Amino acid sequence: MEGEVRMSVYQEAYKLPEFKYEYERLKVDVRGPIHVVSFDDAANLNAMSYQQMADFNDYLKKVRMDPECRVIVLTGEGKSFCAGFNLNELNFEPPADMGRAQRDHCIMQTICSDQAVNMRNAMQPIIGALKGHAVGGGLSLACACDLRVCGESFKMQAGYLNIGLTGTDMSGSYYLPRIVGYARAAEALMTARRIGAEELKEWGFANKVVADEDVVEEAVKMAEAMVKNSAPLGLRLTKESLQVSLDNSFESQIKMENRNQVLASQTEDNRRGVRKMNPKLRDEVKAHPENFAFSNM
Repeated sequence: MEGEVRMSVYQEAYKLPEFKYEYERLKVDVRGPIHVVSFDDAANLNAMSYQQMADFNDYLKKVRMDPECRVIVLTGEGKSFCAGFNLNELNFEPPADMGRAQRDHCIMQTICSDQAVNMRNAMQPIIGALKGHAVGGGLSLACACDLRVCGESFKMQAGYLNIGLTGTDMSGSYYLPRIVGYARAAEALMTARRIGAEELKEWGFANKVVADEDVVEEAVKMAEAMVKNSAPLGLRLTKESLQVSLDNSFESQIKMENRNQVLASQTEDNRRGVRKMNPKLRDEVKAHPENFAFSNM
């Protein structure tokens, strides 16, 4: 019926609202099961304003329950991914009452770091489509992505050091050593030098380096491969296993993998996948591939 809103099984069962993504400083381009999400403050190089952070946190909390979204591509409008915190929103006048500065900065830090927390908690893989600069908090958001496609112009810098702060926050000191190793992470976070895309690829930080104008579509291709080659629940459980592996012991990780495989084995998608591999059904698979396709959640 034209104009009718199609409710998902989750929405019907758990009375969830329709998933709408309308924001002031965040663009969400829904391409079927793939969301292309863009920080939308190009005039300020997508520096993190309170509005932009609030929009991104709201999106991440909402999308993790959206069964139609399977992969997220994260990028920035204009020339830059994210130039760190928007210093125009800092109050440079010292507060009159004791403790106010600590309280205000604690709130600010929590809003900032919640972005990385919510990225990790998102059930969908997040592919960074990165170009221009990732400075300070932008570095940390780039690190919190599960995969990264970098444009040729991409440069990463721990800009906090340049303003008298520590080398990282928002999970950067957690993720970066695990991605590139301790020594390289220490170099990046202790020297605050700008590190370009090709060097970051050598370090293992970038999965691919492409021309700036191709960075989003290359990330979308990667997302399409994930959607094509995986069942929805299997992909979500894979991200969960990889994220938890960053903290787990070997024994605990094996137990989690076992648990996730048992969960995935009890799905219609697994039944279809096993039947698709049956040599006796080869002709039927060719004739009716739709009967063996993975279904959405």
